[in-house]
Amino acid sequence: MSASLSNDEIEDKYFLLSQIEILSILNDLAHKREGVTLYFDGGQHFILTAILSARPDGLVFDLGGDPKSNRLLEKAKQCVFIANPDGIRVQFSGQNPQRFLWGGDDAFWIPLPDRVIRLQRRESYRIVVPSAARIRVKLSDIDAKLIADWPVHDLSVSGCGIIVDQPPSFAVGDEIFQAWVTLPNNLNVHCPVIVKHISFLGKARSGKYQVGFSFVNLSHTMDVAIQKTILNIEYERHRLLGQ
Repeated sequence: MSASLSNDEIEDKYFLLSQIEILSILNDLAHKREGVTLYFDGGQHFILTAILSARPDGLVFDLGGDPKSNRLLEKAKQCVFIANPDGIRVQFSGQNPQRFLWGGDDAFWIPLPDRVIRLQRRESYRIVVPSAARIRVKLSDIDAKLIADWPVHDLSVSGCGIIVDQPPSFAVGDEIFQAWVTLPNNLNVHCPVIVKHISFLGKARSGKYQVGFSFVNLSHTMDVAIQKTILNIEYERHRLLGQ
């Protein structure tokens, strides 16, 4: 996704914000008994679950198959739900899951999410990172020598971008042995990256360079950590705007 999209365009393309739409897509997952993966504790733990009911007063979902993971989930403050009905990625965050009796069986409850991300096949939601988030990327070579240390300009599960004053010392197509992306809450993403593009911004002698990197073999846990970071940044932005 182009980072030049406006906030309104991003929301129109990727976010369901209407409660009617949110209830519709979540109840469709419930009706189809679509499998849902729920990640918590920064992606360190997960359960496989299914949505049982979605109503304005909250979302009910099933326990996972592992009793230990269910107990850990009861203590979690935040969690991330991911489903892929018909190849369309549906993702949203939950707050403070609570265990309770539902129809005579144990289940979990969370407040109904106020937004749901919906991505078509091969789409990757990319966010421009606010400076207050202090997300950086460090690049190193095979000998662990530091090549660069830059603030991240934009981020997605497929890669990240930076903007610098000088042309970088590598070319499009180069593979960097290791990239470390420092996320909030002491989370780190590390994997090789490939230089996807180098673009000059502005006029001669007064412009900057935008560089895009693609993650290589990003682990599932790190994928979830990035998704959670993106969701949290969006939630914070909307909170500050009073939306």
